[in-house]
Amino acid sequence: MPSTYTSNGGIEKIGLGEKAGAWGTTTNNNFDIIDRLTNGVGAITLSGTTHTLTTSDGSLSDGMFKVLVLGGSPSGTNTITISPNDADKLYFVQNGTSQTATFTQGSGANVSIAAGEAAIIFADGAGSGAAVTDLSALFPLKSGVAASFTTVTASSSILPDASGDADIGSTSLEWGNVYIADDKKIHFGSDQDITMEYDEDGTDSLLISGGDITIADDKKLFFGTDKDVSIEYDEDGNDTMLITGDVVFADGSTSVDIKSHDLSANGLKLDGTLVTASAAEINKLDGVTRTTSEINSARDGTVTSVATGNGLTGGTITGSGTVSLKDSFLSNTSSAISSDSSGVTSFTASTYPTFISGRTVSSGGGSFTVTVGGQAHTLSMQDGDGGTYDVFATLLPAGATISGNSFIYVAVQLRPG
Repeated sequence: MPSTYTSNGGIEKIGLGEKAGAWGTTTNNNFDIIDRLTNGVGAITLSGTTHTLTTSDGSLSDGMFKVLVLGGSPSGTNTITISPNDADKLYFVQNGTSQTATFTQGSGANVSIAAGEAAIIFADGAGSGAAVTDLSALFPLKSGVAASFTTVTASSSILPDASGDADIGSTSLEWGNVYIADDKKIHFGSDQDITMEYDEDGTDSLLISGGDITIADDKKLFFGTDKDVSIEYDEDGNDTMLITGDVVFADGSTSVDIKSHDLSANGLKLDGTLVTASAAEINKLDGVTRTTSEINSARDGTVTSVATGNGLTGGTITGSGTVSLKDSFLSNTSSAISSDSSGVTSFTASTYPTFISGRTVSSGGGSFTVTVGGQAHTLSMQDGDGGTYDVFATLLPAGATISGNSFIYVAVQLRPG
């Protein structure tokens, strides 16, 4: 009876009465095959885009190695065909080439191992429809088992097993630097309500969108490498917003509007004291050029000098306190005099105080009414002679009126020079 061979390893099974005188050679060869099948590490040199990994019955061949170390310089993705297609195979593969290696046995599934990666694969030996499976892809990290990696590269995402169910780092093992590319966001909330990003293509600044930012009581927001300026809600002190450090408002259209400034309880305070002046009152100081001493002198009721103008002769006031009027204290202008020669019954001093002198148009009738500030008073200029004219002369304040029987007059306004 001739020898036969094992289906998967090609080990020779000597037939009854066979191999006379050659048992030792055949047996030793079988032990070498078994050694290669169990512990063998084989260097497989690839070239081009195809390679056949053969297990030959009864003779040492590459397909018998347990560990395959792929090398060489394939010209592209290299398809490695496991032969024969009816042999079950288990391989530990390390792809040391610069190309992807794809293992196939039949028309079933294949396994591709990227350049520089490794895998544990098996072929099911199902003949023409044989398939190759990546066992290592079916070995996920189990819960509670720690693993250590030098670098983890994710082509898409790193995901937790459930929403909110996994942490990055711990209270004692914190992560180092975190690098996030331009315009990529950190999302907060199950519905991603708030985001934070470096907005490079927009404001070129850190942009927080979608919600409010809350800083706890008595916690500070610091500015500057040396924390020179800070902002905090001083809850355990004044229960107010506290700014430490100088505050400067930039040039341009910047303004500060205190809406609550009500002059009595709320608004602008200086060292704790409420400013009770309105904006209109404060604006009255706009354009003031007097020195502090001059303003203080005016406040104390002391005037040291008077400027020339408005009817005064300027200069330093003497110790006796004399202020003199200049010679032209009344304006000498033709528009300040008026008259009437036909007769009127009333005259009103308009803008300026006015001196008026006149007489009645007919003899007698010398009783006149002078109205000042709404109060009327009788001015009787009758001379007792019914056959002569009655005359009058008086000074009327601005807005005052003299009226009576028809009279003619000459009036001179007292206009400042």
